[in-house]
Amino acid sequence: MDKTCTPEEKDEFFSLLLHAEHDDQLRRLIVDTWNEDLPSYPQDRSRADGIVQRILSKREPESPPETAAPVISLRSSRRIFLLPRRVAAVLGIIVIPILLFRFLHSTPPKPAVVLPSPTLAVQPPSVDRCINLPDGSKVLLHQNAQLDFRTGFTAGRREVTLHGEAYFDIHRDTRPFIVHTGAIRTTVLGTAFNIDANNERQIVITVTKGKIKVENGRGEVSILHRNEQLSVDSGLLHFQRSTVDAAMTLNWKKTYWLFNDVPLHEAMDSLARRYHLNVVYTNPAAANCPVTASFTAGESVEAMIEVLAKINNMEYTLDHGRVSITGEGCK
Repeated sequence: MDKTCTPEEKDEFFSLLLHAEHDDQLRRLIVDTWNEDLPSYPQDRSRADGIVQRILSKREPESPPETAAPVISLRSSRRIFLLPRRVAAVLGIIVIPILLFRFLHSTPPKPAVVLPSPTLAVQPPSVDRCINLPDGSKVLLHQNAQLDFRTGFTAGRREVTLHGEAYFDIHRDTRPFIVHTGAIRTTVLGTAFNIDANNERQIVITVTKGKIKVENGRGEVSILHRNEQLSVDSGLLHFQRSTVDAAMTLNWKKTYWLFNDVPLHEAMDSLARRYHLNVVYTNPAAANCPVTASFTAGESVEAMIEVLAKINNMEYTLDHGRVSITGEGCK
């Protein structure tokens, strides 16, 4: 429209006209241009006829007919077809520059945005696995268990939702740690316990160390200590409490070791009971240095002892079941 079209832009436009796959786009441009309220530029009759004659004068001369026709008949025939040609020429002058301008300045449609589907914080593969929570707590998920903690950690609280069975070793914090299993709510500050919610009608909670508080949907509360177990009927919300050997009860957990900010002597004593070891410290104070580590049953006892010792820059020796820990430790 402003006569600034480059030869390359002209070639692109006429390529659009010649290829059938662009028909829909060209049709939309024509309809949009026809409906657009464009300014008019009136011309007097003599100027309009001059434009048409200049266009027609540039055409290739027509081949003469095989038989001559009367002059009057020829002029009459030309008059019949002259009007449509003039109209087409005028329309071409007006419409083609507009279509060319709109084609070159049109914006391609934006691709549709595909939003990802929401997922649980921990997906449930059919194997046991250990995960670390944002506060430093460790959770051992049993087989198909699911744990959702996407929005539960704030400045004032730590909350998760459990489906299935999991063992929790909670990092001590001023914020309470709350586990939701259906209508049952378990609250701790820093301890270790197991929740079995595979059967949603019978939830079993077992404490291996520390103390926890369990609440049902009626507001009833039960306090559990180490080696205590609570069975909760989620239908009747009834509590049944008993004393157990937690280490023997949680057979599925025996293939894992979880030590979360515990004294070195506590971790070493656990290994000593399992592998019948005698552990001594050249510096008794080093026995209280904190350690955090996790192991699977596939790791050798020597490899586990080495990791626990190296955490606080200590050395060890293992000789016929006797473990000697040397070094100043954490001081």
